Amino acid sequence: MPENQEQQDFSFEAYTQLRDAYNAAVEGMNAQGELLDGLRSNPDSTEEQIESADAEFNARVVSAAELKAKLESKEARDRARAQFPAVPTGSARIAVREPDMYTSQNRSFFTDLYNAQMRGDPAAAQRISKHQALEVEKRAVATATLGGIIPPQYLVDMYAKASRNGRIFADQVNQQELPEEGMSVIVPRLTQGLAADVQATESSVVATQDPTEVDLTVPVRTIAGYSPVSRQALERSQYSDTILFEDLIARYWARVDVQALNGSGASGQMLGLLQTAGIISVTVSTITAAGVWPKIADAAQQVSTAMGGIGYLPDKMFMHPRRWAFFEAALDSQSRPLIVPTAIAMNPMGTPDNTGGWAGGFGGPVGVIQGFPVYLDANIPTTLGAATNEDRIIIVCSPIVHLWERPGDPVTVSFEQQAGTSLQVQLVVYGYAAFTAGRYPAASAVLTGLTPPTF
Repeated sequence: MPENQEQQDFSFEAYTQLRDAYNAAVEGMNAQGELLDGLRSNPDSTEEQIESADAEFNARVVSAAELKAKLESKEARDRARAQFPAVPTGSARIAVREPDMYTSQNRSFFTDLYNAQMRGDPAAAQRISKHQALEVEKRAVATATLGGIIPPQYLVDMYAKASRNGRIFADQVNQQELPEEGMSVIVPRLTQGLAADVQATESSVVATQDPTEVDLTVPVRTIAGYSPVSRQALERSQYSDTILFEDLIARYWARVDVQALNGSGASGQMLGLLQTAGIISVTVSTITAAGVWPKIADAAQQVSTAMGGIGYLPDKMFMHPRRWAFFEAALDSQSRPLIVPTAIAMNPMGTPDNTGGWAGGFGGPVGVIQGFPVYLDANIPTTLGAATNEDRIIIVCSPIVHLWERPGDPVTVSFEQQAGTSLQVQLVVYGYAAFTAGRYPAASAVLTGLTPPTF
């Protein structure tokens, strides 16, 4: 058999196998869609059954779209070879001049992705697969580099996230899994321990003391947010629920951090560390680097004195970015910086992270002061104190400051019927969390009196 004939036979066989796989994938997708519709209409169906069936349906939609993209891409190449049989191999190429269907003035890529994967729209899935085949031909890149779905370039270039703070403090304390049931976590606390002492004389009564136990009740709080989005915004605009959910989730994480730091404990809020009774407080009276330095040592020694007997020592320090800038700007009498790039300098007050004073990495320490890694958290309030203009420096024994969260939170859901007559879709994010610094209040210390720095 001639070599060319063998290649043609092989090509035809591969095409046939690909076509059969695509047809089977479509049949499986349709069958799964019918199963999902049946579960949704059955009042006895559980949420877990519906979610599992929905996830399987989405996976089948994506699989069918990928197979169709491969099928159409091969058909395009076969048509091109049939139309231009004399085109030599090598540097010569057949240019694909078909315009992209997704542009900043045309159809929304994310809308079609939403309709294809969430609503099972076959027309949207066909457009996505056709777009993918076009981009593979045009750009000569592997689809794996962009997760199998190649977005139109204008979206990659233009999408910018809204500014928001992270959850630095919440990520650095003791994170535990929230119990599966209940709206409170009970932590037993011995507020009065037993006693032991020297026996004065033989046969005399030895020391004794009745213990006092008080339960610490930590309420489980709900943190949630939603965005009522018009169906026109999802179906006709150039952004989608993916972008909106991403921002909602970021706001959720920031609110967990704010609550862990300074929640009031009332009106459904957590009781944050700064509002917890019994934490150690050290007042700074001289707002200079030299004035703050000994107060940090005082706060640390008080925490060490209170907690060292049970095996805990302070290990982390948190401050607002403006307070770190205050230390970075501090100079000695010879106009030399007190926070120096390396510890080689003579008697440095502190050192920044090896990569630079602000480049410790998002969520990582930016430097070290008195041996404590320093974390910057912009969620630390700057409106505290009598004049409502103070921030705080926080020093903690992080293993005994506790945050409970449910695995998988936050949950994202969308509701299409609540405001169906107004053509609204409600995008919701929610989760449960509990926080306490009250198991050992003396494991945390704050420096107060820190009015705004000047530069």
